[in-house]
Amino acid sequence: MSDCNEDIVLVAIKSNMPDYKMAYCLNRSLGVHFHKVSPEISLTDNGTAFFRSFKYEDQKNHLIWRLFENKSNFSENNEDVNHSLFHTDDEVFNATNYLIPEWKNIDFFMLIENADLLFNTDELLEKLQNIKNISTQFIVDMDSLSIKSQKNLIF
Repeated sequence: MSDCNEDIVLVAIKSNMPDYKMAYCLNRSLGVHFHKVSPEISLTDNGTAFFRSFKYEDQKNHLIWRLFENKSNFSENNEDVNHSLFHTDDEVFNATNYLIPEWKNIDFFMLIENADLLFNTDELLEKLQNIKNISTQFIVDMDSLSIKSQKNLIF
């Protein structure tokens, strides 16, 4: 799958900002124009998880930028629980799903498609480093991801 990944840059971002604020800060710092994508990214392996995402199509440079959450927290009523002495009718099951489970400590990923060898990742990381509420940012080697995680990144 490495041939398919040559023109993709995947950036991991750790931040406590909400998704809309992250998109806003990236728009200001990088000169991009992320907009919210609907419907959200969904996975259905262990129930259904939804991940909010944003997209920007740079027509001038022929780049497609995507920003998406790595974590999806959801709650649902657990009707399959055995009724026991301690069971309550309003018992709720909470779970966290990850779009890229290898990086559970990462809050966001930014994927840039059609990035050729001239794309300046050092400059990108430097601009991200200057955003106040981003604590960590780095380039992820796509070949280090499991096949399942790589498939999760096909939109």
